[in-house]
Amino acid sequence: MNETQNTSIPDPANDKPMTGQNEFDKPSSGPAKPKAMQLTPEAMAKGLGWFSIALGVAELLAPKATAQATGVNYGKNLLQAYGVREIATGIGLLTSKDPQPWLWGRVAGDALDLATLAADLVSNSHKRRNTAMAMIAVMGVTALDVWAAETARREAARTAQPPRDYSDRVGMALPPDEMRGKAREAMQSAQDLQTPSALKPYTLH
Repeated sequence: MNETQNTSIPDPANDKPMTGQNEFDKPSSGPAKPKAMQLTPEAMAKGLGWFSIALGVAELLAPKATAQATGVNYGKNLLQAYGVREIATGIGLLTSKDPQPWLWGRVAGDALDLATLAADLVSNSHKRRNTAMAMIAVMGVTALDVWAAETARREAARTAQPPRDYSDRVGMALPPDEMRGKAREAMQSAQDLQTPSALKPYTLH
């Protein structure tokens, strides 16, 4: 290779060739950083809807297994009734344009579950640990439901506000004919905008 074709210049600081390309010009290396996921009210409603349907189907079709897995002692009929409620709420969340009523419905269902578990905690003394664990899990789900319902309410209130009307705004305080020449008059009257007398061109009188 001809030496005149090599444009790299040795760097005396680190003995690395300098090619004229700095670090900002180089493409970034390494794995690309994933974009931050935005959890919208619609996405939260859809997720909670599928969760309700899955839990409801389990309670309706396999009440005994669900009771053993969760540690509750509702009884078959009551657990299946709660399963129907969960399925109806899930379908409402997945199909409704406004998820707010269904999200608050989930909060009400969570309150009913906690009341039932509290009664079970008193009556079912030999499985209190399982019932207490189930209550903690329902409390966590309740907090998520309240957060989702409140977020959906705020988003609906924000989007319901009418857009600002600027149709009555004008760029000039007066009609164009009245504004013509105003800027020149203002500049002529302002002393700080005038050329100092010492800098004005010399004229013979």
